[in-house]
Amino acid sequence: MRAFPAALFSVACAVSLASCAQTAPPGVTVVSQSADPSATTTWKSDAPVTLQVGSSTDLSQTRGLAKAVVTVESITEKVACPTGATKPKNGQFIAVKISATRLDTSEGFGMAVYEWGSLDGTGKAVTGNAGLVTGLCLTDGSALKLAWDASGRAAGTLLIDAPTTVTAITATNTMVTPSVTVTLAMPAR
Repeated sequence: MRAFPAALFSVACAVSLASCAQTAPPGVTVVSQSADPSATTTWKSDAPVTLQVGSSTDLSQTRGLAKAVVTVESITEKVACPTGATKPKNGQFIAVKISATRLDTSEGFGMAVYEWGSLDGTGKAVTGNAGLVTGLCLTDGSALKLAWDASGRAAGTLLIDAPTTVTAITATNTMVTPSVTVTLAMPAR
């Protein structure tokens, strides 16, 4: 039996991988692609990602982030806990409404379980306790869904305990090493 030449194997692999390439859906911003892609590049981008309210962003090219197109629908300050089960400890509750469309075969929308927080006016990170606060306050089914629906979408709201001097919302995936943080820009006040 003859050995498959290494050079021919490399070319075959490159052609196979190139045939799987996908383009972003219309209207979607691809946040991190190399300006000069190389056939030998196997890593995904580590560039910081900032999401803007109303813009759809493909997160699938950034290491450690959900393989999804994510849209921050709205960020609303000074929101009350509908059930009254808890009060803000950092100054206020902020409601972040998100929608996402899956781009892979994952079973859950990872951002639903990221560690959500904020940055105060001095740039100091503040834990948002989003999982606890959202669970106590949003009992009507409007909380951000972890599971994708039958069409591959997830949507909902997170409540974040944030300071009144908040300058940005953060979402950190601590299940990868090193951790990866997405920043959500606050809308103009």
